[in-house]
Amino acid sequence: MRKLYGLVALAGIALATACTDSSGPSGGTPQFSRQISFPDLQTKLQGLPANGAARAEIELPPTGLVAREVNVEDHQQVDDRETVRGRISALTVDAGGASGTLTLAPGFTVTFTSSTVFEAGDDMSLTLQQFVDRVQGALGQSPAVNLGVRAERSPLNPLALGPANAFPARKLELKPDLEHPKLKINVTQANLVSAGDGDCTMAALGVTPVGCLKVLGVTVGITNETELRAMKPGVLKAEFEGLVDCAKPIDASSFFLKSGAQVLVDEHTRVEGEGERGDDEHLTLAGVQTACGATPAPKIEAEGEGVLVSGNGEAPVIRATEVNFEREEDEAIEVEFTGMIDAIGSDNITVSGRVVRVDAATRIERDGDGDGDDNVALSDLHQGETVEVKAVVDATGALLAREIKVRS
Repeated sequence: MRKLYGLVALAGIALATACTDSSGPSGGTPQFSRQISFPDLQTKLQGLPANGAARAEIELPPTGLVAREVNVEDHQQVDDRETVRGRISALTVDAGGASGTLTLAPGFTVTFTSSTVFEAGDDMSLTLQQFVDRVQGALGQSPAVNLGVRAERSPLNPLALGPANAFPARKLELKPDLEHPKLKINVTQANLVSAGDGDCTMAALGVTPVGCLKVLGVTVGITNETELRAMKPGVLKAEFEGLVDCAKPIDASSFFLKSGAQVLVDEHTRVEGEGERGDDEHLTLAGVQTACGATPAPKIEAEGEGVLVSGNGEAPVIRATEVNFEREEDEAIEVEFTGMIDAIGSDNITVSGRVVRVDAATRIERDGDGDGDDNVALSDLHQGETVEVKAVVDATGALLAREIKVRS
């Protein structure tokens, strides 16, 4: 189980100043940033000390090279872990098998080694080879499945990566729910690209940019439609991640984390994923309230950011500007069995009378002619073949295959 933080990061000058700048729990949503122009961004980055950097949060749409948001934060944030998330479009493994490179759409490069920590979206620890097998299995399907991943870098040495440098991941976590690329990384004036230079052109981006940032080998366009912002002095920005406390009150305006922090939500809060997916994995606040009424209450993770409106010697209160709720899976019950394939569906197989679901993360292998096994698709299986199945049992008793091996 990954470590969850009730309050991950705070940035600002002083709590008293932050409370004055915000309206407090009873007012509207305080904003911790202000709108800026690309020349303002240039001035900010060019004014950094020689060994300094600024933390930038860059959000792109699911496709394309033009940022929909760029938020430049205060220098206090630069020592926090950097994160990059997106969907995997390619994977290469070095000859020795102990390191490799991921390409995340729209082209960000992330490297990993045998010392990288690997996890699946269900909090399952993976070996490097298991991680590679899952990603290769997904990419090998027709059409290819681009799994989501979240990469972390910490400690930050160097403080800021070069514009063309890959992101060296200390941790990689498969996250199937990711919808669009998002980066929280340090930048300097070396990352600036003026409009018309290099790939910062209409020909490369499809729209006319006012300027660009080159990060992890990709030139990200900034246009007049990009929400370009910088943090206000004196405001305490808070990033939070933790489990919702279902034992405490939940209503239309707030909830609590198990750490004790209270998170306030209003009509200005962006609930990430709301309206984008039809499953019950991503929840609205009303959905969280309903889910917490069950017995036993589920584990629901809340992740987001906002403004710290209190917390000086008392439990923190955060007014959220964005939040994402995700239902955590319970500890999996794992089963293994061998049998003959009775039937094959579009997303399942029946083995010796047992229906087994298959998803994008399921690894399917067939005995190869050489020393190893060959990765195959569900459509390559045949009735009557004997298979070994490793699966987990969900809360309804259904089986979900982690691994299927065809034996000759």
